Amino acid sequence: MDEKTRLNLSLSQDIDDALTNLADKTKMSKNSLINLALSKLLVEFGVIDLHKETQEKTEVLKSTEYCDLLKQGRLELDLFICTIERINVKANGEDEIRFAYYKKNKNNNERLILRPLDINENELLMLFADAVNKNVFTPDFQRKLKAIL
Repeated sequence: MDEKTRLNLSLSQDIDDALTNLADKTKMSKNSLINLALSKLLVEFGVIDLHKETQEKTEVLKSTEYCDLLKQGRLELDLFICTIERINVKANGEDEIRFAYYKKNKNNNERLILRPLDINENELLMLFADAVNKNVFTPDFQRKLKAIL
């Protein structure tokens, strides 16, 4: 075996050992870590632009003093409406994801309830599916989520 082949085998084993160690520490799979590293490299070299998808203008569904509601996934249950929303916070100009719920008042208008959203896993899956269908999440976020799963 020549010197170059021996060096490559040694480096490969060192990389695999380091990757195994990092996977144990972060509780992420090796594939997820590799995808994350490749994504970071592609961004650093300017091959992909992660901000391109969030720079597109979207229609505002509702505007308040605090934020603009850009997109909303919904699940209507008996007493309230569960939502996953993409909002643009006016104070910092950043898009954020908000888990919220609303109750209808006597005029059938929806009122935001300022408490945590508590739903079971099946309801969360239905709500999440609607949010994905309504493009609440960017394609970049969806790719990263797939890598984690």
